[in-house]
Amino acid sequence: MGRVQKLPYGKRFIELDLNKLGSVQLVEPNPVLNERDEEVIVREALEHPMGSISLKELTKGVKKILIITNDNTRPMPSKITIPAIIRSFYWDERYYDITILIANGLHREMREEEMREQFGEEICSKYRIVNHNASDRTQLVDFGRLSSGNVLWLNKLLVEHDLIISEGFIEPHFFAGYSGGRKSILPGVAGEETILHNHRPENIASPYATGANLDGNPIHKECQEAAKMGKLAFILNVALDRSKKIVGAFAGDPVKAHTCGCEYVKRMMSVAAKRTDIVIATNNGYPLDRNLYQVVKGIDTASKIVKEGGVIIVAAECMEKVGHKNFEDLILSCRSVEELHCKMSSPPSTADKWQVQILARALKKYKIILVSDGIDQALSEKLFLIHAVSIEEAVKKAFLIKGTGASVTVMPEGPVTIPVVNDEIRCLG
Repeated sequence: MGRVQKLPYGKRFIELDLNKLGSVQLVEPNPVLNERDEEVIVREALEHPMGSISLKELTKGVKKILIITNDNTRPMPSKITIPAIIRSFYWDERYYDITILIANGLHREMREEEMREQFGEEICSKYRIVNHNASDRTQLVDFGRLSSGNVLWLNKLLVEHDLIISEGFIEPHFFAGYSGGRKSILPGVAGEETILHNHRPENIASPYATGANLDGNPIHKECQEAAKMGKLAFILNVALDRSKKIVGAFAGDPVKAHTCGCEYVKRMMSVAAKRTDIVIATNNGYPLDRNLYQVVKGIDTASKIVKEGGVIIVAAECMEKVGHKNFEDLILSCRSVEELHCKMSSPPSTADKWQVQILARALKKYKIILVSDGIDQALSEKLFLIHAVSIEEAVKKAFLIKGTGASVTVMPEGPVTIPVVNDEIRCLG
């Protein structure tokens, strides 16, 4: 009987024949059985905020409201969440001066057509939408120094509005622990100098700066402090299932609501796993696999359960190719993986260096095979990756490296999986 596993790839799926893998371990979050309407889930969260008075009460005496939202590197269901937030205000929306600020961090600005796709025509036509640009000093205000000594530059719209609200999407984040919550402020609407200090090699190298961990995480700690100094008053964060539908919503105090959401996501996405010779992963399809810069997240997750000297196969469309010029140039500036790892682990902190640092850490320990339509063999080799035109070719190359008896893991949802290593678990034959 055939066993075929579908792997998210861009906006479609590719198929992997499990029968050709021998004994295989399938590592994926348990499906969430939730048939509740998405809008009901969000509305109930807003009506029963955690550690905060309601938005209705918060908006009673204010006029200018800033809503901070994600850019399109996250599958944020803003067409549902932004209208729900605004419907929760005390007065009719026409009373308020509402601005939506896109938390791009150091990502490129969203284009108009991307905004329409992300937010919908109604939101785009009714409200002022602003792209945050971290390198534009005219957009920034000095909020003082964080306890680390980092100067907190934030978008000036935060001081020009009476109430700051953010929405976000919670998933494991490979060095901040989880996305959402405080990340809307830092790196979301912070200045480049502030982001670079937060993402410096020393912080990235911390054993606590890893996926699904907040305890002792220096990056998380500083982001949380920045959110408080930036006067973030209220958040709405959501958890999504594998079809990117809302299954959980968490509203209220930025710390309490986000912490509760992270605990929910950890329960939802954690799965026991053992280390294997080969790990086949994805970056969970579009929008996360739009470029190689983002795909480092899937590679890092796979590295948690591959044996030393093993092989990681990552299937990612990379429609935008490498995605970030700084990221690409940093890799191309080095002649070997050893040189890359050494340079990226040392000061100073520069744009996108953290992403290369994490990729270099994986490249030093494992062979990485990339299945991608967007990045060809010539470019793959320059980036120290092994290229494959199909998942079948990638599997053949992996077995040539590790031998026909190699143990295999398939992780279809990549970075939205939290593998909990348990070397005693049995492979599924």
